[in-house]
Amino acid sequence: MTRRNFKVFTILVFFLTALGIGALVFLPKDFFSPANREVSQARVVIPQNVGLGGSSSDLVDSQNFEESSAARVSFNENESVISIITRDFDDDSREEQIIAYRNPREMDTPIFLTYVKMDEITGKYSRTWTAPAAATRPNSLILYSEDLVGDGGLCVLASGMNGSGEQTLTVFRKNTRAGNGREEQEEAFGKIAEFIIEGSIAVEEVQRAQDYQQGARASLSISTYGRDYESSNMLDQIETAYAYNPANGLYEQASVVKVPGRQIEQRMVTELLSSPGRFEEFVGGLWSHTMSDGQVQYVHFDIPNSEVIFYINNTEEIFSLQESNPTRYGLHIIGRNSSLTKLRCTINVELESLETIRLRVFQDAYLRTGPGAVWDGSYKKIQTVETAAAEKRPAPYLEGAYRSGDGGIVFSRDGSYDLSGPGGSAQKGKYVFFNMEREEFLELRPSEPEGLPRVTFRINRGGETMTLTRVRIGARGVQELELPVSLAKTG
Repeated sequence: MTRRNFKVFTILVFFLTALGIGALVFLPKDFFSPANREVSQARVVIPQNVGLGGSSSDLVDSQNFEESSAARVSFNENESVISIITRDFDDDSREEQIIAYRNPREMDTPIFLTYVKMDEITGKYSRTWTAPAAATRPNSLILYSEDLVGDGGLCVLASGMNGSGEQTLTVFRKNTRAGNGREEQEEAFGKIAEFIIEGSIAVEEVQRAQDYQQGARASLSISTYGRDYESSNMLDQIETAYAYNPANGLYEQASVVKVPGRQIEQRMVTELLSSPGRFEEFVGGLWSHTMSDGQVQYVHFDIPNSEVIFYINNTEEIFSLQESNPTRYGLHIIGRNSSLTKLRCTINVELESLETIRLRVFQDAYLRTGPGAVWDGSYKKIQTVETAAAEKRPAPYLEGAYRSGDGGIVFSRDGSYDLSGPGGSAQKGKYVFFNMEREEFLELRPSEPEGLPRVTFRINRGGETMTLTRVRIGARGVQELELPVSLAKTG
Protein backbone atom coordinates (compact mmCIF):
# COMPACT_ATOMS: atom_id res chain seq x y z
CA MET A 1 0.00 0.00 0.00
CA THR A 2 1.47 3.42 -0.93
CA ARG A 3 1.94 6.17 1.65
CA ARG A 4 -0.86 8.21 -0.01
CA ASN A 5 -3.35 5.31 0.07
CA PHE A 6 -2.43 4.54 3.66
CA LYS A 7 -3.13 8.13 4.64
CA VAL A 8 -6.57 8.06 2.94
CA PHE A 9 -7.38 4.74 4.61
CA THR A 10 -6.45 6.13 8.05
CA ILE A 11 -8.67 9.18 7.59
CA LEU A 12 -11.62 6.96 6.50
CA VAL A 13 -11.26 4.67 9.53
CA PHE A 14 -11.11 7.69 11.85
CA PHE A 15 -14.24 9.17 10.27
CA LEU A 16 -16.27 5.93 10.60
CA THR A 17 -15.15 5.49 14.20
CA ALA A 18 -16.23 9.03 15.08
CA LEU A 19 -19.57 8.46 13.40
CA GLY A 20 -20.17 5.28 15.44
CA ILE A 21 -19.31 7.00 18.71
CA GLY A 22 -21.71 9.84 17.87
CA ALA A 23 -24.53 7.40 17.20
CA LEU A 24 -24.00 5.70 20.56
CA VAL A 25 -23.98 9.04 22.38
CA PHE A 26 -26.85 10.89 20.75
CA LEU A 27 -29.31 8.14 19.76
CA PRO A 28 -31.74 6.76 22.41
CA LYS A 29 -30.39 3.79 24.37
CA ASP A 30 -33.15 1.49 23.16
CA PHE A 31 -32.80 2.51 19.51
CA PHE A 32 -31.18 -0.81 18.57
CA SER A 33 -33.63 -2.83 20.69
CA PRO A 34 -35.78 -5.35 18.77
CA ALA A 35 -38.84 -3.67 20.26
CA ASN A 36 -38.12 -0.58 18.18
CA ARG A 37 -37.85 -2.39 14.88
CA GLU A 38 -40.92 -1.96 12.77
CA VAL A 39 -42.33 -5.36 11.89
CA SER A 40 -44.60 -5.55 8.88
CA GLN A 41 -47.69 -7.64 9.67
CA ALA A 42 -49.26 -9.88 7.11
CA ARG A 43 -52.84 -9.11 6.24
CA VAL A 44 -54.99 -12.10 5.51
CA VAL A 45 -58.24 -12.15 3.57
CA ILE A 46 -60.11 -15.40 4.09
CA PRO A 47 -62.41 -16.38 1.18
CA GLN A 48 -65.34 -18.08 2.92
CA ASN A 49 -68.99 -18.44 1.91
CA VAL A 50 -68.50 -17.53 -1.77
CA GLY A 51 -71.77 -18.16 -3.56
CA LEU A 52 -73.76 -18.31 -0.32
CA GLY A 53 -74.92 -14.75 -0.11
CA GLY A 54 -71.60 -12.90 -0.03
CA SER A 55 -70.14 -10.79 -2.79
CA SER A 56 -66.72 -9.50 -3.68
CA SER A 57 -67.60 -6.10 -2.30
CA ASP A 58 -68.23 -7.66 1.12
CA LEU A 59 -64.60 -8.65 1.65
CA VAL A 60 -63.21 -7.53 4.97
CA ASP A 61 -59.64 -7.55 6.18
CA SER A 62 -59.55 -10.38 8.69
CA GLN A 63 -56.43 -9.17 10.42
CA ASN A 64 -58.55 -7.60 13.14
CA PHE A 65 -59.93 -11.03 14.02
CA GLU A 66 -56.51 -12.52 14.63
CA GLU A 67 -54.20 -12.23 17.60
CA SER A 68 -51.78 -10.92 15.01
CA SER A 69 -49.08 -9.48 17.28
CA ALA A 70 -47.89 -9.31 20.84
CA ALA A 71 -49.21 -6.72 23.27
CA ARG A 72 -47.48 -3.37 22.80
CA VAL A 73 -47.64 -2.50 26.49
CA SER A 74 -46.55 -4.42 29.56
CA PHE A 75 -48.96 -6.06 32.01
CA ASN A 76 -48.68 -6.77 35.72
CA GLU A 77 -48.28 -10.22 37.25
CA ASN A 78 -51.98 -10.30 38.13
CA GLU A 79 -53.02 -9.44 34.56
CA SER A 80 -53.15 -12.27 32.01
CA VAL A 81 -53.71 -11.40 28.33
CA ILE A 82 -56.52 -13.39 26.67
CA SER A 83 -57.02 -11.91 23.20
CA ILE A 84 -55.72 -9.04 21.05
CA ILE A 85 -57.16 -7.07 18.13
CA THR A 86 -54.59 -5.04 16.16
CA ARG A 87 -55.88 -2.53 13.60
CA ASP A 88 -56.23 1.16 12.77
CA PHE A 89 -59.12 2.28 14.98
CA ASP A 90 -58.49 6.03 14.63
CA ASP A 91 -58.07 6.15 10.83
CA ASP A 92 -54.67 7.79 11.34
CA SER A 93 -52.58 5.24 9.40
CA ARG A 94 -51.25 3.81 12.67
CA GLU A 95 -52.35 0.61 14.32
CA GLU A 96 -53.86 0.54 17.79
CA GLN A 97 -54.80 -2.46 19.94
CA ILE A 98 -57.77 -3.70 21.92
CA ILE A 99 -56.47 -6.18 24.50
CA ALA A 100 -58.65 -8.44 26.67
CA TYR A 101 -57.14 -9.48 29.99
CA ARG A 102 -58.14 -10.70 33.45
CA ASN A 103 -56.74 -11.61 36.84
CA PRO A 104 -55.83 -15.34 36.61
CA ARG A 105 -55.81 -15.68 40.41
CA GLU A 106 -59.49 -14.76 40.80
CA MET A 107 -61.89 -17.24 39.20
CA ASP A 108 -65.03 -15.22 38.52
CA THR A 109 -63.78 -11.69 37.95
CA PRO A 110 -64.78 -9.76 34.81
CA ILE A 111 -62.66 -9.76 31.68
CA PHE A 112 -61.37 -6.24 31.00
CA LEU A 113 -60.78 -4.56 27.65
CA THR A 114 -58.11 -1.90 27.31
CA TYR A 115 -57.31 0.42 24.41
CA VAL A 116 -53.61 0.76 23.56
CA LYS A 117 -52.57 3.81 21.51
CA MET A 118 -49.30 5.46 20.54
CA ASP A 119 -48.55 8.85 22.07
CA GLU A 120 -47.61 11.22 19.22
CA ILE A 121 -45.12 13.13 21.38
CA THR A 122 -43.24 10.31 23.09
CA GLY A 123 -43.73 7.73 20.33
CA LYS A 124 -44.59 5.09 22.96
CA TYR A 125 -47.72 2.97 23.40
CA SER A 126 -49.85 3.28 26.53
CA ARG A 127 -53.30 2.33 27.81
CA THR A 128 -55.77 5.14 27.26
CA TRP A 129 -59.08 3.44 28.17
CA THR A 130 -60.18 0.38 30.16
CA ALA A 131 -63.61 -1.09 30.86
CA PRO A 132 -65.03 -4.45 32.03
CA ALA A 133 -67.04 -6.85 29.86
CA ALA A 134 -69.75 -9.16 31.19
CA ALA A 135 -67.86 -12.36 30.28
CA THR A 136 -65.73 -14.02 32.96
CA ARG A 137 -64.62 -17.34 31.41
CA PRO A 138 -61.45 -16.62 29.39
CA ASN A 139 -61.64 -19.74 27.18
CA SER A 140 -65.12 -18.74 25.99
CA LEU A 141 -64.21 -15.21 24.89
CA ILE A 142 -64.64 -14.21 21.24
CA LEU A 143 -63.32 -10.69 20.59
CA TYR A 144 -63.85 -8.91 17.29
CA SER A 145 -64.59 -5.49 15.76
CA GLU A 146 -66.85 -4.28 12.99
CA ASP A 147 -69.17 -1.51 11.87
CA LEU A 148 -72.18 -2.62 13.92
CA VAL A 149 -73.98 0.73 13.89
CA GLY A 150 -73.58 1.33 10.15
CA ASP A 151 -71.92 4.75 10.30
CA GLY A 152 -68.57 3.58 9.00
CA GLY A 153 -67.04 3.58 12.49
CA LEU A 154 -65.99 0.61 14.58
CA CYS A 155 -67.50 -1.26 17.49
CA VAL A 156 -65.73 -3.81 19.66
CA LEU A 157 -67.80 -6.86 20.59
CA ALA A 158 -66.85 -9.22 23.44
CA SER A 159 -68.88 -12.43 23.50
CA GLY A 160 -68.49 -15.14 26.12
CA MET A 161 -69.84 -16.97 29.16
CA ASN A 162 -69.97 -15.94 32.81
CA GLY A 163 -69.56 -18.03 35.92
CA SER A 164 -73.29 -18.81 36.07
CA GLY A 165 -73.29 -20.44 32.63
CA GLU A 166 -75.05 -17.50 31.00
CA GLN A 167 -74.12 -16.17 27.58
CA THR A 168 -73.02 -12.55 27.46
CA LEU A 169 -72.33 -9.90 24.84
CA THR A 170 -70.81 -6.49 25.58
CA VAL A 171 -70.56 -3.89 22.80
CA PHE A 172 -68.36 -0.77 22.90
CA ARG A 173 -68.48 1.90 20.18
CA LYS A 174 -65.45 3.94 19.11
CA ASN A 175 -66.17 7.60 19.82
CA THR A 176 -65.48 10.01 16.96
CA ARG A 177 -63.23 12.97 17.67
CA ALA A 178 -64.85 16.36 17.01
CA GLY A 179 -61.54 18.25 17.08
CA ASN A 180 -62.92 20.97 19.37
CA GLY A 181 -60.58 20.54 22.29
CA ARG A 182 -62.65 17.86 24.04
CA GLU A 183 -60.35 14.99 23.05
CA GLU A 184 -58.73 14.69 26.48
CA GLN A 185 -62.08 14.52 28.29
CA GLU A 186 -63.83 12.16 25.87
CA GLU A 187 -63.59 8.41 26.48
CA ALA A 188 -62.13 6.46 23.57
CA PHE A 189 -65.03 3.97 23.65
CA GLY A 190 -68.54 4.04 25.06
CA LYS A 191 -70.70 1.04 25.97
CA ILE A 192 -73.79 0.90 23.77
CA ALA A 193 -75.15 -2.57 24.65
CA GLU A 194 -74.72 -5.42 27.09
CA PHE A 195 -76.70 -8.66 27.28
CA ILE A 196 -76.65 -11.47 29.84
CA ILE A 197 -79.06 -14.33 29.25
CA GLU A 198 -79.60 -17.97 30.12
CA GLY A 199 -80.00 -18.80 26.45
CA SER A 200 -78.29 -17.54 23.31
CA ILE A 201 -77.45 -14.22 21.63
CA ALA A 202 -77.27 -13.57 17.89
CA VAL A 203 -76.15 -10.51 15.92
CA GLU A 204 -78.40 -10.48 12.88
CA GLU A 205 -77.03 -10.17 9.37
CA VAL A 206 -78.08 -7.33 7.06
CA GLN A 207 -77.06 -7.52 3.40
CA ARG A 208 -74.43 -4.82 2.97
CA ALA A 209 -73.12 -4.86 -0.56
CA GLN A 210 -73.31 -1.97 -3.02
CA ASP A 211 -75.73 0.02 -0.86
CA TYR A 212 -73.23 -0.06 2.01
CA GLN A 213 -70.39 1.18 -0.18
CA GLN A 214 -72.61 4.04 -1.40
CA GLY A 215 -73.41 5.19 2.13
CA ALA A 216 -76.77 3.49 2.76
CA ARG A 217 -75.56 1.79 5.93
CA ALA A 218 -78.12 0.02 8.09
CA SER A 219 -77.30 -0.94 11.67
CA LEU A 220 -77.37 -4.58 12.69
CA SER A 221 -79.99 -5.78 15.15
CA ILE A 222 -79.21 -8.03 18.10
CA SER A 223 -81.55 -10.76 19.35
CA THR A 224 -81.60 -12.77 22.56
CA TYR A 225 -83.34 -16.13 23.00
CA GLY A 226 -84.35 -17.09 26.54
CA ARG A 227 -86.77 -19.30 28.45
CA ASP A 228 -90.48 -18.49 28.38
CA TYR A 229 -91.20 -18.81 32.09
CA GLU A 230 -94.94 -18.36 31.57
CA SER A 231 -95.09 -21.63 29.62
CA SER A 232 -95.00 -25.15 31.05
CA ASN A 233 -93.10 -26.34 27.97
CA MET A 234 -89.36 -26.10 28.73
CA LEU A 235 -88.57 -25.64 25.02
CA ASP A 236 -90.72 -22.53 24.54
CA GLN A 237 -88.57 -19.41 24.11
CA ILE A 238 -88.84 -15.63 24.08
CA GLU A 239 -87.05 -13.85 21.26
CA THR A 240 -86.25 -10.24 22.11
CA ALA A 241 -84.89 -8.05 19.31
CA TYR A 242 -82.86 -4.88 19.98
CA ALA A 243 -82.21 -2.05 17.52
CA TYR A 244 -79.75 0.82 17.61
CA ASN A 245 -81.22 4.20 18.53
CA PRO A 246 -79.05 7.00 17.04
CA ALA A 247 -80.77 9.56 19.26
CA ASN A 248 -79.16 8.29 22.46
CA GLY A 249 -76.48 6.04 20.98
CA LEU A 250 -77.78 2.86 22.66
CA TYR A 251 -79.37 -0.43 21.68
CA GLU A 252 -83.00 -0.54 22.80
CA GLN A 253 -85.68 -3.21 22.84
CA ALA A 254 -87.58 -3.25 19.56
CA SER A 255 -89.81 -6.34 19.72
CA VAL A 256 -90.67 -9.40 21.81
CA VAL A 257 -91.90 -12.59 20.13
CA LYS A 258 -92.84 -15.92 21.66
CA VAL A 259 -91.19 -18.85 19.88
CA PRO A 260 -93.07 -22.08 20.61
CA GLY A 261 -90.93 -25.19 20.98
CA ARG A 262 -91.80 -28.79 20.15
CA GLN A 263 -94.08 -30.60 22.54
CA ILE A 264 -91.86 -33.30 24.02
CA GLU A 265 -92.39 -35.21 27.23
CA GLN A 266 -90.77 -32.96 29.82
CA ARG A 267 -89.16 -35.90 31.62
CA MET A 268 -87.19 -36.75 28.47
CA VAL A 269 -86.19 -33.12 28.01
CA THR A 270 -84.96 -32.98 31.59
CA GLU A 271 -82.95 -36.19 31.15
CA LEU A 272 -81.23 -34.86 28.02
CA LEU A 273 -80.48 -31.36 29.31
CA SER A 274 -79.65 -32.11 32.93
CA SER A 275 -76.34 -33.76 32.08
CA PRO A 276 -73.84 -32.30 29.55
CA GLY A 277 -72.48 -35.80 28.90
CA ARG A 278 -75.95 -37.12 28.11
CA PHE A 279 -76.64 -34.31 25.66
CA GLU A 280 -73.19 -34.66 24.03
CA GLU A 281 -73.97 -38.35 23.46
CA PHE A 282 -77.28 -37.36 21.88
CA VAL A 283 -75.67 -34.73 19.64
CA GLY A 284 -72.85 -37.02 18.47
CA GLY A 285 -73.19 -38.08 14.83
CA LEU A 286 -74.22 -36.66 11.47
CA TRP A 287 -76.99 -34.06 11.01
CA SER A 288 -78.39 -32.41 7.86
CA HIS A 289 -80.11 -29.11 7.08
CA THR A 290 -81.92 -28.24 3.84
CA MET A 291 -81.57 -24.57 2.95
CA SER A 292 -84.13 -22.41 1.15
CA ASP A 293 -82.38 -22.89 -2.21
CA GLY A 294 -82.53 -26.69 -1.89
CA GLN A 295 -78.88 -27.22 -0.99
CA VAL A 296 -78.16 -29.63 1.83
CA GLN A 297 -75.47 -28.95 4.37
CA TYR A 298 -74.19 -31.34 7.01
CA VAL A 299 -72.64 -31.10 10.43
CA HIS A 300 -70.85 -34.01 12.08
CA PHE A 301 -70.28 -33.87 15.84
CA ASP A 302 -67.33 -36.19 16.37
CA ILE A 303 -67.34 -36.16 20.16
CA PRO A 304 -64.70 -38.92 20.71
CA ASN A 305 -62.18 -36.97 18.59
CA SER A 306 -63.31 -33.53 19.86
CA GLU A 307 -64.18 -32.19 16.40
CA VAL A 308 -67.11 -30.53 14.65
CA ILE A 309 -67.09 -30.88 10.86
CA PHE A 310 -69.27 -28.86 8.48
CA TYR A 311 -69.88 -30.10 4.90
CA ILE A 312 -71.39 -28.33 1.91
CA ASN A 313 -70.71 -28.46 -1.84
CA ASN A 314 -67.87 -30.94 -1.44
CA THR A 315 -66.05 -28.61 0.93
CA GLU A 316 -65.63 -28.91 4.67
CA GLU A 317 -64.68 -26.78 7.65
CA ILE A 318 -63.20 -28.62 10.61
CA PHE A 319 -63.13 -27.19 14.12
CA SER A 320 -61.41 -28.78 17.09
CA LEU A 321 -63.44 -28.47 20.28
CA GLN A 322 -61.76 -26.19 22.82
CA GLU A 323 -64.47 -25.92 25.45
CA SER A 324 -68.06 -27.06 25.98
CA ASN A 325 -70.43 -25.48 28.51
CA PRO A 326 -73.99 -26.62 29.30
CA THR A 327 -76.83 -24.17 28.72
CA ARG A 328 -80.52 -24.32 29.50
CA TYR A 329 -81.27 -25.63 26.00
CA GLY A 330 -78.15 -27.64 25.20
CA LEU A 331 -74.48 -26.72 24.75
CA HIS A 332 -72.33 -23.66 24.09
CA ILE A 333 -69.24 -24.87 22.22
CA ILE A 334 -65.99 -23.05 21.46
CA GLY A 335 -64.12 -24.41 18.43
CA ARG A 336 -60.86 -23.54 16.67
CA ASN A 337 -60.42 -23.85 12.90
CA SER A 338 -58.04 -26.74 12.14
CA SER A 339 -56.54 -24.96 9.09
CA LEU A 340 -56.43 -21.37 10.37
CA THR A 341 -55.81 -21.93 14.05
CA LYS A 342 -56.17 -18.24 14.93
CA LEU A 343 -59.84 -18.37 13.93
CA ARG A 344 -62.42 -19.52 16.45
CA CYS A 345 -66.16 -20.04 16.43
CA THR A 346 -68.97 -20.41 18.93
CA ILE A 347 -71.70 -22.98 18.36
CA ASN A 348 -74.95 -22.83 20.30
CA VAL A 349 -76.60 -26.25 20.07
CA GLU A 350 -80.23 -26.27 21.21
CA LEU A 351 -82.63 -29.19 21.53
CA GLU A 352 -85.68 -28.87 19.25
CA SER A 353 -87.00 -32.44 19.35
CA LEU A 354 -85.72 -35.98 19.77
CA GLU A 355 -84.74 -35.87 16.09
CA THR A 356 -83.75 -32.22 15.51
CA ILE A 357 -81.43 -29.61 16.95
CA ARG A 358 -81.02 -25.91 16.18
CA LEU A 359 -77.59 -24.39 15.57
CA ARG A 360 -76.58 -20.76 15.96
CA VAL A 361 -72.99 -20.47 14.77
CA PHE A 362 -70.67 -17.51 14.88
CA GLN A 363 -67.21 -17.49 13.27
CA ASP A 364 -64.82 -14.68 14.06
CA ALA A 365 -63.71 -14.14 10.45
CA TYR A 366 -66.22 -13.69 7.67
CA LEU A 367 -66.38 -12.77 4.03
CA ARG A 368 -69.58 -10.88 4.61
CA THR A 369 -69.75 -7.64 6.58
CA GLY A 370 -71.18 -8.94 9.83
CA PRO A 371 -71.07 -12.12 11.87
CA GLY A 372 -74.19 -13.86 10.49
CA ALA A 373 -73.50 -17.58 10.14
CA VAL A 374 -74.58 -19.62 7.11
CA TRP A 375 -74.57 -22.73 9.31
CA ASP A 376 -77.53 -21.49 11.36
CA GLY A 377 -80.69 -23.55 11.11
CA SER A 378 -82.63 -26.62 12.17
CA TYR A 379 -80.78 -29.92 11.62
CA LYS A 380 -82.26 -33.41 11.41
CA LYS A 381 -80.28 -36.39 12.59
CA ILE A 382 -79.34 -38.74 9.76
CA GLN A 383 -79.44 -41.73 12.09
CA THR A 384 -82.53 -41.17 14.24
CA VAL A 385 -82.99 -42.56 17.72
CA GLU A 386 -85.76 -44.91 16.57
CA THR A 387 -83.78 -46.20 13.57
CA ALA A 388 -80.68 -46.79 15.66
CA ALA A 389 -82.71 -48.85 18.13
CA ALA A 390 -84.43 -50.86 15.39
CA GLU A 391 -81.33 -51.60 13.28
CA LYS A 392 -78.13 -53.38 14.18
CA ARG A 393 -75.77 -50.47 14.37
CA PRO A 394 -72.08 -51.20 13.63
CA ALA A 395 -69.57 -50.69 16.39
CA PRO A 396 -67.53 -47.51 15.80
CA TYR A 397 -64.34 -49.45 16.60
CA LEU A 398 -63.23 -53.03 16.06
CA GLU A 399 -60.13 -55.22 16.36
CA GLY A 400 -58.79 -57.26 13.46
CA ALA A 401 -56.65 -57.40 10.33
CA TYR A 402 -57.89 -57.37 6.72
CA ARG A 403 -55.73 -57.99 3.66
CA SER A 404 -55.88 -57.97 -0.13
CA GLY A 405 -53.27 -58.75 -2.78
CA ASP A 406 -51.82 -55.20 -2.62
CA GLY A 407 -51.72 -54.71 1.13
CA GLY A 408 -53.91 -54.60 4.19
CA ILE A 409 -55.18 -52.67 7.19
CA VAL A 410 -55.07 -53.48 10.89
CA PHE A 411 -57.81 -52.00 13.11
CA SER A 412 -57.22 -51.58 16.84
CA ARG A 413 -59.93 -51.19 19.44
CA ASP A 414 -58.45 -47.89 20.65
CA GLY A 415 -59.50 -46.30 17.34
CA SER A 416 -56.13 -46.46 15.58
CA TYR A 417 -55.24 -48.17 12.31
CA ASP A 418 -52.10 -49.23 10.43
CA LEU A 419 -52.38 -49.30 6.62
CA SER A 420 -49.72 -51.32 4.81
CA GLY A 421 -48.68 -51.75 1.19
CA PRO A 422 -46.48 -54.32 -0.54
CA GLY A 423 -43.41 -52.86 1.14
CA GLY A 424 -44.75 -52.67 4.71
CA SER A 425 -46.43 -49.99 6.83
CA ALA A 426 -47.42 -46.99 4.72
CA GLN A 427 -49.85 -44.98 6.87
CA LYS A 428 -51.10 -44.72 10.46
CA GLY A 429 -53.87 -42.75 12.09
CA LYS A 430 -57.36 -42.83 13.60
CA TYR A 431 -60.52 -44.37 12.16
CA VAL A 432 -64.26 -44.47 12.85
CA PHE A 433 -67.22 -46.38 11.39
CA PHE A 434 -70.56 -44.57 11.11
CA ASN A 435 -74.01 -44.92 9.53
CA MET A 436 -75.67 -42.53 7.11
CA GLU A 437 -79.01 -43.20 5.42
CA ARG A 438 -78.87 -46.95 6.18
CA GLU A 439 -75.36 -47.31 4.72
CA GLU A 440 -72.13 -47.94 6.59
CA PHE A 441 -69.04 -45.77 6.11
CA LEU A 442 -65.44 -45.72 7.29
CA GLU A 443 -63.40 -42.56 7.75
CA LEU A 444 -59.59 -42.70 7.97
CA ARG A 445 -57.73 -39.76 9.52
CA PRO A 446 -53.99 -40.12 8.81
CA SER A 447 -51.43 -38.87 11.32
CA GLU A 448 -48.32 -40.50 9.79
CA PRO A 449 -46.99 -39.30 7.46
CA GLU A 450 -48.15 -35.76 8.23
CA GLY A 451 -50.23 -33.69 5.81
CA LEU A 452 -52.33 -36.47 4.29
CA PRO A 453 -56.07 -35.66 3.90
CA ARG A 454 -58.75 -37.74 5.57
CA VAL A 455 -60.64 -40.15 3.31
CA THR A 456 -64.07 -41.78 3.49
CA PHE A 457 -65.11 -45.24 2.25
CA ARG A 458 -68.47 -46.93 1.79
CA ILE A 459 -68.38 -50.32 3.55
CA ASN A 460 -70.04 -53.55 2.48
CA ARG A 461 -69.55 -56.52 4.78
CA GLY A 462 -69.98 -60.14 3.78
CA GLY A 463 -68.94 -62.86 6.19
CA GLU A 464 -65.17 -62.55 6.62
CA THR A 465 -64.74 -59.97 3.85
CA MET A 466 -65.02 -56.20 3.74
CA THR A 467 -65.38 -54.17 0.53
CA LEU A 468 -64.18 -50.53 0.59
CA THR A 469 -65.22 -47.96 -2.02
CA ARG A 470 -63.71 -44.51 -1.70
CA VAL A 471 -66.45 -41.84 -1.77
CA ARG A 472 -67.09 -38.14 -1.27
CA ILE A 473 -70.02 -37.00 0.90
CA GLY A 474 -71.47 -33.65 -0.12
CA ALA A 475 -74.59 -31.76 -1.12
CA ARG A 476 -75.13 -34.14 -4.06
CA GLY A 477 -75.12 -37.09 -1.70
CA VAL A 478 -72.55 -39.89 -1.86
CA GLN A 479 -70.28 -39.91 -4.93
CA GLU A 480 -67.96 -42.81 -5.71
CA LEU A 481 -64.36 -41.80 -6.51
CA GLU A 482 -62.57 -45.14 -7.02
CA LEU A 483 -63.33 -48.78 -7.81
CA PRO A 484 -64.14 -51.07 -4.84
CA VAL A 485 -61.36 -53.01 -3.08
CA SER A 486 -62.16 -56.30 -1.33
CA LEU A 487 -60.31 -57.25 1.84
CA ALA A 488 -60.41 -60.59 3.64
CA LYS A 489 -60.10 -60.96 7.41
CA THR A 490 -56.95 -62.73 8.60
CA GLY A 491 -56.03 -64.40 11.87
